[in-house]
Amino acid sequence: MRHGKPKIDTRRRLNAAEFGVWVEQYNAAGIDTECLPTQEAVAQASQCAFTVCSNLPRSLESANALGVERIGAYSHMFREMDMPHAAWRFPTLSLQAWLVFFRLAWALGYSVNAESFKSAKARARSCAERLADLASTHGTVLFVGHGSLNWFVARYLKRMGWLSADKPPRKYWEHSVFYMQAT
Repeated sequence: MRHGKPKIDTRRRLNAAEFGVWVEQYNAAGIDTECLPTQEAVAQASQCAFTVCSNLPRSLESANALGVERIGAYSHMFREMDMPHAAWRFPTLSLQAWLVFFRLAWALGYSVNAESFKSAKARARSCAERLADLASTHGTVLFVGHGSLNWFVARYLKRMGWLSADKPPRKYWEHSVFYMQAT
C-alpha cells in the first residue's frame, strides 16, 4: 500500500538547490491528517497479520492511520528510492518539473546526493525477497511503502512467481494484493 498524502507544500517554484532542501523536508514530513485512508484501505490493512514500514514518518504514520496496532518491522531498507539533486541556483522551476527531471536523470545515471539507480533496484529486489519471507512466516503482510519502491518491489515479486491482478499503487492509500498460487 502506498502511504498517505504527506503534509508538505507541493505548489512551490524553486531552484535545484532549494529542491534538495525540499527533498529533505519531504523525507521528514508526516502525513496530512485531513486526507484519511479510504474504508477499503483500512479493511485491507485489517486483514494482514504482520505490518512492514519504512523508517520515514509518512510510512509509520500511515500505518497508524490505517489502525495498525503493532508494526512488526520497520527499516531504512524499505524507504523510498532516493531522489538526486544539485546545488544549481538557476533555473527556477515547478516542483513537478524538478521531480520529473531528476527522476529521469537518475534513471540515466545521475546520482549526486542519492544512491545509484542500480543500487536502488538491488535494494528493491532485497525488499521483495524480505516481504516474501515474511509472508511465508506470517501468512499476510501489509507493506506501507512508497511510490517508486512499490513499483519495483511489485516487479520483483512477479519475477519471483507472485501473482496480482492489480497495478502497483500510484495514488496515496492505493494498494495491490499479491499472492502465491496454490499448487
